[in-house]
Amino acid sequence: MDFPRLTVFRAVAQYASFTKAAEELHLSQPAVSKHIRLLEAELGVTLFRRLGNRVELTDAGHIVRDYAQRVSVLTEEVQRVLDELRGLQRGHLRIGASSTPGLYILPEVLARFQKEHPQIETTLAITNSSDVTRRLLDGEIDVGFVGAVEQDLAGLQVRPFAEDEVVLIVPPQHTLAQQHTYTPGMFAHETLIMREKGSGTRQVVEAAAAQLNLRPNRLFELIGGDAVKRAVEAGLGLAFVSHRAVMLEEMSGRVRLPDISDLRFRRQLYVLTRKDARPSATVLAFLALAMKMKPNSMASFSHATRGGVLNE
Repeated sequence: MDFPRLTVFRAVAQYASFTKAAEELHLSQPAVSKHIRLLEAELGVTLFRRLGNRVELTDAGHIVRDYAQRVSVLTEEVQRVLDELRGLQRGHLRIGASSTPGLYILPEVLARFQKEHPQIETTLAITNSSDVTRRLLDGEIDVGFVGAVEQDLAGLQVRPFAEDEVVLIVPPQHTLAQQHTYTPGMFAHETLIMREKGSGTRQVVEAAAAQLNLRPNRLFELIGGDAVKRAVEAGLGLAFVSHRAVMLEEMSGRVRLPDISDLRFRRQLYVLTRKDARPSATVLAFLALAMKMKPNSMASFSHATRGGVLNE
């Protein structure tokens, strides 16, 4: 739809007159009439009733006027944000992220952002998904990146960011390293090492365990993904972690990833912003760069994901 035509339409609707609209827009009356005629042809409706020297909106015209007003507001908003971006010279960006996006995706984005906007002071707090959500709602951070979303997020805008895969890791010599098929009893004598409550990875694992009737002999809880990886290397048990987090350990042989398709779970990573606060130009600039640089698919992983799709 042609924006100038909507501008002309709004002027005619406001003044209920082609003549007054033409004077306001510094156009000829025939030009105004042509804009309205083309707009009516494009939409396939009549927008005005002619009443002598005045006009009035039809029912369709009232509907189009409401939408035209929204378009006008959004157009002004876009222009204002772009003006801010052009003048993006200073500010403070506070980012919160759970461990997977915070450690394995965002650092490269931050490095590029700092290079392009060296005067912007940027902080990144890495914690679990639940804490990122709380900090965003409390106004402690400007934008959040998480591995899981909670049920009640009425105050937040939630958008997909990137894909991830949660995989099972075991010590190198563990018998499950050679397994290729999942059976419900295969964890009956095993210790499963879990992240702390509030972790997005833990939420994925708990949901998957319920679906698969996965019942370990013992649960061992640790705070942080690095602690979980080190515990598996030491032989304390088995764990589910983001594949991004164990690529180096897998390549060096410090852990093994059993080739069991049922124990690989795809999940979505998300970006969160507050609904009640318009994102600043700094936040918008960072989000634009993050979406541009994000991994496009799971193809960057050393193993393709097979089966085990978990919808959160």
